[in-house]
Amino acid sequence: MILIVEDSLVIRKLIVEVLAEKNIPSMEAINGDQALKLMKKNTFDLVIVDIMMPKINGLELTKIIREFSNVPIIFLTALSDEKNQVQAYNSGADAYITKPFSPHILLSIVGRFFEKKEDIKTIGNLEIFFKSKKVLLNKKEITLPTKERDILFYLAEHMGVVKTRDQILSAVWGYDYFGDDRSVDKHISRLRIFLEEGGAYIKTIKKIGYKFEI
Repeated sequence: MILIVEDSLVIRKLIVEVLAEKNIPSMEAINGDQALKLMKKNTFDLVIVDIMMPKINGLELTKIIREFSNVPIIFLTALSDEKNQVQAYNSGADAYITKPFSPHILLSIVGRFFEKKEDIKTIGNLEIFFKSKKVLLNKKEITLPTKERDILFYLAEHMGVVKTRDQILSAVWGYDYFGDDRSVDKHISRLRIFLEEGGAYIKTIKKIGYKFEI
């Protein structure tokens, strides 16, 4: 599934049609706010984003996404100058296409990322499948509640890096969440129970947050 983030209806529909020719499913967002909400509820293999958008522009959106996801991001924009391209790559972009664009070039670049094989990380007795969102414990698949699963994948994506409670809240609950950050502690405790001995891989960093490591 590809997420298209573009405020122009004409451009969005054109991209949808180009992808549909190759039977590639997509969803649409008209701005960064809507894109982030969709990303909290859906799993995407790729994001195509414009720079010039209301509320949250493409550069800001990409920086936010990179706080919780390594999903490939392609910029598709009318801004062709070197400065914007450098900013795009610095924010976390994987490719940059300028408008007007060639459908053939778009599909070629999309294919480089969309056809990726399953990304699997093995940590001790855990196997984490990032694309299909599966978790195996001792070679057997386990079912995790949504929040616990999202916390696990977020920490595993940033293995060895300390993440504060606020960062985890932003990544899992949404950047505009204003609830108690102790919700993170409660869900971490439940996650450790689900993971059994694998729960020991989630380290508590006193007064700061958590990190995932052996």
